[in-house]
Amino acid sequence: MYHVLLVDDWDIFLVELKRLNVWGAVSEFEVAGKASNGKQALEMLKSSPYDMVLTDIRMPVIDGLQLLRRINQDSLCSCVVLLSEYSEFNYARQGIVLGAFDYLVKPPSRDSLLELFQRAHRFLDTLKKGEGTSAGSADDDFGWAYPHAEEKQIIDAFLRQSDEAVRIFDGTVKNLYTAMADNIIKADIVVRKLYHRIVEEVYSGIPWLSNFIDIRFFDFTDCPGDGGAGSYHEYYCGKMTFLLDFLHQFQPEAEDGTIGEICAYILSHPEENIKLKALAEKFYINNSYLSNTFALKTGMHYNNYVTMVKMARARYLFQTTDLKAYEVGYQLGYHDINYFSRLFKKYSGKSPAEYRSLNAGS
Repeated sequence: MYHVLLVDDWDIFLVELKRLNVWGAVSEFEVAGKASNGKQALEMLKSSPYDMVLTDIRMPVIDGLQLLRRINQDSLCSCVVLLSEYSEFNYARQGIVLGAFDYLVKPPSRDSLLELFQRAHRFLDTLKKGEGTSAGSADDDFGWAYPHAEEKQIIDAFLRQSDEAVRIFDGTVKNLYTAMADNIIKADIVVRKLYHRIVEEVYSGIPWLSNFIDIRFFDFTDCPGDGGAGSYHEYYCGKMTFLLDFLHQFQPEAEDGTIGEICAYILSHPEENIKLKALAEKFYINNSYLSNTFALKTGMHYNNYVTMVKMARARYLFQTTDLKAYEVGYQLGYHDINYFSRLFKKYSGKSPAEYRSLNAGS
């Protein structure tokens, strides 16, 4: 039996919802708790486990979208369903993009709840078996609409660092929203699933990425708030463009096998003190030849490339750890903190202190 937390500031609605003949043996979901606002719900989630949160969007203290963000940040529940009025459609869309499993229009009918519980049951069963981690189940429930072939094309293009990656993604998203124009929320779910799968597969295929960009950067913490026409499409494409540009910048010569391997090695070991001579020996290349070829193929000198990589790693460490500036510098092989700070400002435009302060809320 899966446990559900109901959250709504209108107690009469919670009573009526609980009275519907959808609980227990009928669906294998049962009401395990009730909360009148998001703050109370968070307290309950932190003290007891729940399998699903069924929450109103409009509430005092902490509303449904704020609650969803907090649940995702602290991994308090894997399946959040939003309840909203028709007039709150854009809020519901934002919730889907933020990671809600689905949304229902208030008051939900018995049939719509049972259909939701069927899908949620499959999703939670899958999580329990360890076969999935992200919200939603587009592959199971929208198989007719899910663009499997395009997904593979886009992932392959990213792994090859082809400019086609963003173009194919853009076209696929446009086609999905056109094909599912009569159910835009379901289109949002399918597009979100596509986006997440691409990011996950690119990180799996290019392991060094996680040394520089926390994969959570591609979550929806900074998604547009109005949910207006095309805003989510632009958001997804913006993130995809950023990812492709980053790959181009840090592995600039993917077509040259040896230079590509050398760049990948440096990117995989950003905290090591990798001298050109040592790499030349490792890859069985003449020292001078490697120096000249590297500059020719990448457009920058070897030492400049290594410094760029180390400064990108420094940015990551400032964003994700509490290490002091001298500790980050030392970890990257810079024992002179003043020199490290000057280098960091040259590549990042800000001093370590300024950069950390700017990214404190990220």
